[in-house]
Amino acid sequence: MFSDIFKQLLQNSNVTAYQMSKDTGISESLISNWKSGRQLPKYDSLNTLADYFNVSGDFLLGRTGNKNTNLKDDKHHDSNSQSHKTIILPFYRTPASAGSGSWLSDDMPIEYTNVPKTEETLSADFLLEVRGDSMQPKFLDGDRVLVQNSESIYEEEIGVFVLNGESYIKKMGRNELISLNSAYKPIQLHEFDEIRCVGKVLGKVDL
Repeated sequence: MFSDIFKQLLQNSNVTAYQMSKDTGISESLISNWKSGRQLPKYDSLNTLADYFNVSGDFLLGRTGNKNTNLKDDKHHDSNSQSHKTIILPFYRTPASAGSGSWLSDDMPIEYTNVPKTEETLSADFLLEVRGDSMQPKFLDGDRVLVQNSESIYEEEIGVFVLNGESYIKKMGRNELISLNSAYKPIQLHEFDEIRCVGKVLGKVDL
């Protein structure tokens, strides 16, 4: 479990909770909670820990015994290759619709996953799965998209929206949500609609 891995890393690195707190800005009380297993780190803290101890996110999460590679790398191991730098992002399995709409709420099940460390992934706050074909050819059914939290986006940008209780990945238009697939008509927005923007879609990533 995480607490055992964390304590072992501290011991092997000969680092005290005080020193780690000083180096990273993470409070000693939070470090104590991690050591005792009373609390698990959030994804941004997991990334900080991975960088601090120079290990992979999957190693911290107990998914692999190899400190320097992620689970995906272990499955395709090449003794002459070097592991790629990754970060950890929340991944919502319940999809947002690129079609007729699906539910997206704060109670959605969440897991953490490793993604390549790029300028785009560093700007993202979470991953979301696409459902449907209305955003083809840019996004296909089952694609994982990178989303940056935002309460609003500009026209012509692609975002995640919750409209009258249903979630969509669409391009923002003038009083409408637009599909990239011409087979789907724009969704007209009205004064009585309940709509909120969840975030801006930055791109997609292969897992």
